[in-house]
Amino acid sequence: MHLVFIQTGGTIDKDYPQTTKGWAFEFGEPAANRLLDKLNPSFTYQVVTVCQKDSLEITDEDRASIWQCLLNHPAQGYVITHGTDTLIETAQYLAKRIGEERVVV
Repeated sequence: MHLVFIQTGGTIDKDYPQTTKGWAFEFGEPAANRLLDKLNPSFTYQVVTVCQKDSLEITDEDRASIWQCLLNHPAQGYVITHGTDTLIETAQYLAKRIGEERVVV
């Protein structure tokens, strides 16, 4: 099985550097990399960064980029890291375009 992990940002992908005493944040390495490095997955995978934004800043152009990523990276399943504030809007955008043959989490 082959999975594609797509980074878009959100809290899961934020880092809170010590130099700012935790009051600011920056986007760093995809959370999927940090998690998968600790596992011994029995599947192949690819991690792709589409954007690194707070979900309140995700636009329809970003959603179109996520859709293009799905089209350009064939897989049996997809995991998208995304903030919660506009997760529903992105899910609705993708649901209109994705058929039953693709599984996106």
